[in-house]
Amino acid sequence: MDKKPCVLQIVGYANSGKTTLLTKLIPLLEGAGVRVGVIKHDGGHDFEWDQPGKDTWRYREAGASLVAITSRTKTAIVEQRPQELAVLVHRLAAAGAELVLVEGFKREGYPKLVLLRRPEDASLLQSVSNLVGVVSWGEQKQAELPCFHVDDIDGIAQFVKKRIEEAPQTFS
Repeated sequence: MDKKPCVLQIVGYANSGKTTLLTKLIPLLEGAGVRVGVIKHDGGHDFEWDQPGKDTWRYREAGASLVAITSRTKTAIVEQRPQELAVLVHRLAAAGAELVLVEGFKREGYPKLVLLRRPEDASLLQSVSNLVGVVSWGEQKQAELPCFHVDDIDGIAQFVKKRIEEAPQTFS
């Protein structure tokens, strides 16, 4: 696939509501005809995707570098190594994603919506690059940045769709 997807990171501190925001945003974007891929950063944890004793778990435990499982409705592939965000974005694009929403990876350079739950979280605005907007649990005004309340899912979805339609390269 030659076409690059639009990429938008959702960043914030732990328990700021990133996953909840994404789970509300995804159906609105998909319903509007945008094919959405999602990448989650599990910072510092060793996530488990399968149950101990099941076949795929047993293959990983046996030392397989790559394990895939597929059915009539879905496919999952797990690699036994970390992967760079750019590689994951490319893979989701190859699978047909038009928009890749990334939860986390604060230090990466893609465009970001910053989620602020508490007033002290505002320090995050100074430590991340490529901000395109702020989503807040309270009043939050930033000069020259669009600001949304966390409950304004429709407004956030419209912002994302408009950015994709008007200037897709700004989300890449």
